[in-house]
Amino acid sequence: MKHEPSMSQDSCAHSLAQRRARRIGPMRTLTCLRARALLGEHPHGLFHVMHAEWRLYRRFLMWCAAKEQTDNQQVVEDPNVSHFNTHRFFFLDVVTRACAEYVNFIAKTPGAESLDNPEAFIAKAEANVDFAWICHFLFDAGFFVLDFLQSIRANDSHKIDLLWREFYASAHTSTANKTQYVPMAIMRVFWGMALKPELSDLLHALRTIPSDSGESGVGWDMAIENLNLAIKQHVAHHVSETQVKDYCMSHALIETIQKDMRELLYGSRAAHHGSHNVDATTDVNKLVERMKAVVGTTWQAATQPKTTASVVTGPTASLRKAAPWTEVETAMERAGNDHPSHVIRQKVKDLTPFFQWQA
Repeated sequence: MKHEPSMSQDSCAHSLAQRRARRIGPMRTLTCLRARALLGEHPHGLFHVMHAEWRLYRRFLMWCAAKEQTDNQQVVEDPNVSHFNTHRFFFLDVVTRACAEYVNFIAKTPGAESLDNPEAFIAKAEANVDFAWICHFLFDAGFFVLDFLQSIRANDSHKIDLLWREFYASAHTSTANKTQYVPMAIMRVFWGMALKPELSDLLHALRTIPSDSGESGVGWDMAIENLNLAIKQHVAHHVSETQVKDYCMSHALIETIQKDMRELLYGSRAAHHGSHNVDATTDVNKLVERMKAVVGTTWQAATQPKTTASVVTGPTASLRKAAPWTEVETAMERAGNDHPSHVIRQKVKDLTPFFQWQA
């Protein structure tokens, strides 16, 4: 093992300024986004990363899903894993893309702050609480989740560890309340830093595994989830341990045959791969138009001082005090035993009792 790694507050969550600056690239590409199609990083890790941000921004997300905006009645306030696919689509392909298009639109109007300086852009946006919700969701939640997904697809293990550090800041809030996943995030980062070079290289190389199509990376848990689904589909009646074991013994052969059959039957449709996915453009356009109507169509209008939020559901009084970005900052400023560096150190010590830690 290496010497004990630093576990300062800075190591668990990089500044919001660094986060926002790093995500200017995704903003430029999101305007063209269309629908695309152990706890591993994906699906479980990605779900809990998204779920933490969903809980923090649920009032804004539910406003976006309401009948007056996009009428997405399938969207629920607190989704669970079974809702993951539909809610990931709404979170990324609809809301994040709409926010990106709206912010890009406002940034091109006269007098607007440059997006090359996101800290200054957001600081001025905060004069208007509605524009603040849109900008903070985009930079602190939407791009964060998109960054996590893309890093998994690319098997960028070191980037994933950086994002797990950022996850701590959101997950440790009372609203997100991801009490079971804060320790997981801490230990993901710890092992990524603490192993000897040879083992560290192996860990980072195998952080994700190829998907069934081989086109991108998924988490170690994806194969387990796929096997679980196959068992449910093939062992449907008089379920017993023996039946499950018998199916598992033949699973690899069955899947190989089915894969070859799919290629034989549907190979000619390769050019249309992904055409079955839903296009989010209609909902995105509706949401962008609603933002223009509620917040404004110019930089001057969007930054006009306003303290009562119109782009959220629920109580309107003093919403700025309970804003997600304020809650994250407050959580990271806790003192004593709740200070991030103390929490991280204690979790690592508790989960590695086989090490002798310095006092």
